[in-house]
Formats: sequence, C-alpha cells, structure tokens
Amino acid sequence: MKKLDTSLSKLDLFAVYLSYAFRYLYPLVLIPYYGRVLGAGGYGVVLAGTSLSNSLWLFVNFGLSTVGGRELVQTDQAGHHDVVFREHFTARLVIAAPAVVIGLIAAFRSDVISSVPYAPFFIVAGGILAAFNLGWYFSSTGRVRTNMAIEVMGLALSLMMLFVFIHKPSDVGLVFPLTFASGLLQTGVSYWLVRKESTGWLVPLRAAFALIKRSTTIFLYNGTAILMLAASSYILSLMASPAEVGAFGISERLIAAALGVMAPAAQVLAPKVMYLVAHDEAKANWFARRIFAVFLVGAIAGVILTEALSDWLVPLAFGQEFRPAVPILNLMVFVLPISVCTRVLGLYFILPRKLERLLLWTGFASALVNLLVAIPLASYRGAEGMAEARLIGETALLAMLIFGVSRAGLLRGFIGNGNAVSLNARLARWRE
Repeated sequence: MKKLDTSLSKLDLFAVYLSYAFRYLYPLVLIPYYGRVLGAGGYGVVLAGTSLSNSLWLFVNFGLSTVGGRELVQTDQAGHHDVVFREHFTARLVIAAPAVVIGLIAAFRSDVISSVPYAPFFIVAGGILAAFNLGWYFSSTGRVRTNMAIEVMGLALSLMMLFVFIHKPSDVGLVFPLTFASGLLQTGVSYWLVRKESTGWLVPLRAAFALIKRSTTIFLYNGTAILMLAASSYILSLMASPAEVGAFGISERLIAAALGVMAPAAQVLAPKVMYLVAHDEAKANWFARRIFAVFLVGAIAGVILTEALSDWLVPLAFGQEFRPAVPILNLMVFVLPISVCTRVLGLYFILPRKLERLLLWTGFASALVNLLVAIPLASYRGAEGMAEARLIGETALLAMLIFGVSRAGLLRGFIGNGNAVSLNARLARWRE
C-alpha cells in the first residue's frame, strides 16, 4: 500500500484540482439547466430533496471520515488499515438504520418533496449511499488521484443521464433516481478496488459503538453547524413555496460550490498538517497560514465579483424567473470569507491538535444560534430571512472559534507571531 507523502506535492494538488474542476463545473452547468428546464418550482423540489439527502449523508458519516483519516495516517501497519476499514463500514451501518426512518419521515413531512412520486425513497437512499463513499480511505492511504478519477466518472455519468432524460418540468421525478444510479455505480467501483485490502466487512457492535463515541465530538461540530446549513433548503421547504426554495437554493448552491474549492486542498493537505503538528509544528502552522491566505484572497475576490455582476448574470444564466435570487445571493456571498476563516481554523489548527472539545461547544452553540434565528426569519421573510440566518450563524461560529483558539493559546501560531523563522526561510517555504 502506498505510503502517505508528507511533502507538499504540487503534482497531487494539480491532479486533484484538475479533476475537481469538473466537480465544481458540474453544478455551475446543471443549475442553469435545471432552472430553465424545470422552472423555479421544479428546481425548488430538486433543491429541497438534495438538501435532505446531504443532511442524511452528513448524519450517517457522523465525523467518521475525519477520524478514519487521522487513524490511517498515524500508522503504516497494513493490518490496522483492515481494522479501520471494517470498523467504519460497520459504524455506518449502525447509524444508517435510524437515519432511514428519520429521512423518510422528514421527506414525507415536506409537501414540496412528497408531491413527487417515489422521490422520498430515492432521496433517502441517495443520502445513505453517499455516506459510504471511500474518498477518505483513498486519500489517507496516498491514492488521492484514484479517488478523484472515480468521482469524476460518477459526475460525468450523472450529468450525461440528466441531460438525456430531463427535458421538461414533468421530468422532475426522474432527477433523484438518475443521480442515485450514478452514485451507486461510483460506490461500487470504489469498493471493488479495495476488495483485497480487507478481511471482511464487519466488526463486533461494541467496536462500532466505540468508534461512534470517538467520532461524536467531531460530528457535533460538523453535524450541527454544517448539517444545519446543509438542511437550510429543506427547512425552508416546510415554510415557503417551491419558488422561494428555488430562489434561496440557487444562491446557496453557488456559495457551496465556491466553498467547495477548499475540499480538494483539504484532502491533500489536511493529512500532511496532522502529521506535521506532531513532528514540525512551525511548518504545520506555516502550511495552514499559507492555505488561509490563498483562500481568503479568493473569497474576497468572489464577494467583489458577485456584487458587481449578479444583477445581470443571474437572469442571464437562469432566466428572468430567478431574478428574485439576486438580492439573496448578494447577501449570502459574504458567507464566503467568513467560512474560509472558520474552516481553516477548525481543520488546520484545532483538529490536528485533537482539541475536539473546542469544536464541540462552538459547533453546537453556533448551530443553536442558527436554528433560533432561522425559523422566525424564514417564517416571516422567506428566502431572504433564511439567507440572513445563514450569515448570522456563520458569523457566530467564527467569533466563538477565535475566542476558543485564543483561550487554547493557538492564536499566536495562527497569525504567525512568535515564530523564530527568518524571512529567507519563509520565502523558501512559499517556493516549496
């Protein structure tokens, strides 16, 4: 099995971003297509279903991918890899059982989703299936490019089938079966490639529950703050019309696609930072600050371009029916720089130092803030209120993370103060 390379591999980053370019072009191509073919109401159904499906994915994943990746990079013993694989598969099965029941109840509770025949079943099945994705396993065992190739294959297949079969508003019922079919093939290929690396699939239930317990803190961070955000369109579907869901959902998906640019870097760099924290903390901090600077500049540029171009670009891309999404997008775009700060702090400074308790209380508290403001704002102001709640929740999370990092004594490392590193050494690191 390939050993993880702890150097900053530009080849890996280039390969990852080349393949991930397709992943983020995928929604940018598909969203206008959905908007023009399905209309605001039909696209609202798709967004509500996708929101619920993604929420189930995050729930069943339960922070397991992060814990599994950390466990894999901390050992080179092949036997331990087998144990980690089986523990994680069993733990996902355990969580999936209640998730199916919760998902079906939630799907039928939404008039927007339940209005489409059979959609609730494919939405729930797709969310559960996504949680069994092996991207974390490939990335943490030094096979980033393999994972990217599988993902691009699945996205290409999904895009092709959607373009072939979705041509009019009444075709909205085909969207979820088609995306489920492409996800099933993608997952099948992943498990076929690792079929000889494990002695089986299951471990005793006590081992699975022990893993779930170890992952609980990370879940309460990702599964409260991020899960709450993933469920925004579904929550809005309980209180607003499909057209309102569509207006909010377009903005939310565009912001999510922009933030998703950070994901491939995390797959390549997060394991390296986790390793370096234990061996060369100054270099780990330098990597993290480097990542922060690049993405923050990109987020600020995104805000400027959105404010300047959204008024004519949204109607041009999606049609005049989606003009109400413009003010929502102009508000939500400010989530970009705030989210860059929260994600870098959490993934590259806090998590590698195993300060899960800090993530626990900040994630839980910010999710509570988000929920408390989302329900009244969405009830009275619709899509715009949900956008305001998203911005308030993200700002609260950043404030609490900065406070926690300062209390933990990590703030100096984050901003670079107190590091005895010469200017020439710093410039050399930027050229690495």
